[in-house]
Amino acid sequence: MKILDNEKYIYKHNASKLIDILLNFPSQFKNAEQIFRETRLKDDRLKLKSNYKNAIVLGIGNPSTVAFKLLLSADINQLKIPVSFCSTSEIPSWVDKNTLIIALSHSGNTIEVLESVDKLTSLGYQIIAITGGGRLKEKAQENKNIILIEYHKDLLPRMAIGYAYVLMVEVLSETGLLRVEGFSRNMPFGLYWNDVENELSNFTKELTPEVPINSNIAKKIAINLFEKIPVIYGCSKITGTVAYRFKTQFCTVAKTLAHFNVLPDVNHDEITGWEVIPELRKDFIVLFITEDNIDMKIKKTIDLMHGIFLERNIKYLEIHLEATNSVVKAFKGFFLADWISLYLSILYNVDPNEITLIDKIKNRLTLLEKNNRS
Repeated sequence: MKILDNEKYIYKHNASKLIDILLNFPSQFKNAEQIFRETRLKDDRLKLKSNYKNAIVLGIGNPSTVAFKLLLSADINQLKIPVSFCSTSEIPSWVDKNTLIIALSHSGNTIEVLESVDKLTSLGYQIIAITGGGRLKEKAQENKNIILIEYHKDLLPRMAIGYAYVLMVEVLSETGLLRVEGFSRNMPFGLYWNDVENELSNFTKELTPEVPINSNIAKKIAINLFEKIPVIYGCSKITGTVAYRFKTQFCTVAKTLAHFNVLPDVNHDEITGWEVIPELRKDFIVLFITEDNIDMKIKKTIDLMHGIFLERNIKYLEIHLEATNSVVKAFKGFFLADWISLYLSILYNVDPNEITLIDKIKNRLTLLEKNNRS
């Protein structure tokens, strides 16, 4: 495990690209805000009406799913209308011209999103497209009913979460249908994003390859996870979103299977799964993602689960998140998951950047779609 204290090896191990992205990650928030402001000045269509009855976000995978989960789970986000998420091309029947429609795709080539956009534009509905380019950008340039907000594409999709979240929040705020607690509609969101940037910048100093194992929480946790299957449990709305991010990063960056769930749901079915035979229990490790604002019943439940796992020789860890507000707390959790996954990829000797199986499935689906059209 001492390899994690060899920073030269880490930088040479296909990790330098992801490390650069992580070091620059805190700047995404103000950059995204600036992109929105500049786009709004150029395109009057972004001066949106405020009488939408509901909203829907079209997206799948990273970064759209995590961004949407955070939108709903952060207690400082006060939505005045129901907002739903659609990850298939099957559009809910309630969507109409009074629905605010946001299409979110990093690559701009997500099949499910493109199919949904085609269906909705054929009905004359207006769509706001948040993307790094691709076919979604092309469609926006061809169709006046699609408003384009384009951000930098030179990122791994899973690492564009800052852009995706900020731009989605800015759109909803522009309508007046989302109020972020502590900020009036007329105040610049830049103050808010400064909080995130500052806390993440400070947190970065504790997680980089130069920080030795004994002072680096990300390296310590990665060592504990090595050769184990992580099961991540969130203990509140916001930590549930963080737990989901942990799962996706372990899978995509470290190339290891992972599972997530949220308390108290776990105790109504999944907990019985831990009766699994002792030979298999040793292969798992449980991560509890906690925070200060956890319901007292949940705190007691966590203590009870600790006892159950100790009785069954199942290893567990608790990761406690602290920050000035729920959004900053979530992004600190996301960021920690990113660094842990990076170090875990070093231990597993895998490329943290490549997503071979994802690309293989996407390419084959695209080929099938082309064949069906011809």
